[in-house]
Amino acid sequence: MGQYPSAADIAYIPASYADRQVDYAARYTFDSHYNGTGNWPFNTAYAARYGMDAFVTRLRSLDEAEAFIRAGIPLVASIGVDSNSLDGFLFKGSSGHLLVVVGITADGNVMANDPAATSNATVPRVYDRGQFEDAWLNHSGGIVYVIHPPGTPLPATLAQANW
Repeated sequence: MGQYPSAADIAYIPASYADRQVDYAARYTFDSHYNGTGNWPFNTAYAARYGMDAFVTRLRSLDEAEAFIRAGIPLVASIGVDSNSLDGFLFKGSSGHLLVVVGITADGNVMANDPAATSNATVPRVYDRGQFEDAWLNHSGGIVYVIHPPGTPLPATLAQANW
């Protein structure tokens, strides 16, 4: 934890880039066969490179996701958004998009850090629970990255374990 690419690691990236660590991460998670950076195992391996425990799993509902949130473990969720089906989403739609679920509001909606944003200030979002769950479960079947510091206990597994 607290490990990042060193100054020497990111020296090749122009200093004018606002988020040089993001560019570095994209380079080291790029999958040439997929031609993109959305390869789930590559991304969890990158997190492990910096001392985190990480794995990919499938959750069956936001209720299961909430157990991780309560344990202090945000989740990277893979969603797909049909045309105008997720209120507040920056784009009209997306066949595949990653964001971080960081919490659940008191009324059950999803608090997310969504990189589909016009500025850093608009990254935090709240999405309608039902709309988000549809975009998540119907697109990826509930796929998430679980990334956490070593020693952070995972929530108790359910009778039908999936993590």
